[in-house]
Amino acid sequence: MAQEECSPLMRTDHFDAEERGETLAHASRFKWLSKISRTVLVGLLVVETVAFVVLLLKQPSRCVKTCTIPLKSHEVLYSPALDAVEHEVKVYNVGFGDFSPFQIPSSPALDKKWSDLYNFGISRITKEEAAQLPNKTHAIPGDDGHYIAELDVFHNLHCLNKIRMALDPDYYSDWRISTTNNYIPSQKNATDHVGHCIDWIRQSLMCSSDTSVIVWQWHNSLNTSVVKGNVAHTCRNFSKIREWAKDRTLLASYDPSVHIEDDIVIPIFHSNFD
Repeated sequence: MAQEECSPLMRTDHFDAEERGETLAHASRFKWLSKISRTVLVGLLVVETVAFVVLLLKQPSRCVKTCTIPLKSHEVLYSPALDAVEHEVKVYNVGFGDFSPFQIPSSPALDKKWSDLYNFGISRITKEEAAQLPNKTHAIPGDDGHYIAELDVFHNLHCLNKIRMALDPDYYSDWRISTTNNYIPSQKNATDHVGHCIDWIRQSLMCSSDTSVIVWQWHNSLNTSVVKGNVAHTCRNFSKIREWAKDRTLLASYDPSVHIEDDIVIPIFHSNFD
């Protein structure tokens, strides 16, 4: 019984010549359409693959300023100073009553304190270290085998110092900047520099994203809870980073007008200043 029900699907002896001709023609058209469909599909796949490869090749240059590439939580980009990183717990000076040594009036003494934080920050690194950087840097003229570099923390400190100076233009007249209602053409360089520094530090703070937690605690005398900023932070030991940089300070002044060819190739990341 089951075989009789299935037999129409297998039957070949009850078709006349016309039916067989139509069936063969239909089958031929089906094969032809299938072949075209497969050809079109393969063609589309090839086009999409080529477009994807082109996109990948162009992506590094398009990502110079705006691209964000996710990393796993334990991954970091290479830096020659990674070996100097040592973590410690610190509690900040809040600055209201518990003043830090940097909270003194503008003076030569204060200038020296700030300068001592970063005046050694331009470093010389080896070619081996330079070749591992995610961005290409330049060789140092007259110092074979060494390349110029700067840890970003020292640029941040330089920038913050210039903002500090701009906040006291009566003392630092060269750093008086234009304000909303007072444009000072002669101070364009200072105004632009401070604008750059503010936004650079903004980006650096967002990049670092300190997740230490500021808390609120009950104040009996005020009969209210108050914010407490003197909390524990996980920090990188700045003294260790400073020692690393001091050991690699440039031996002589750097001449940026001398171009030196090298064979270092950075295949993925590109400098913003290429």
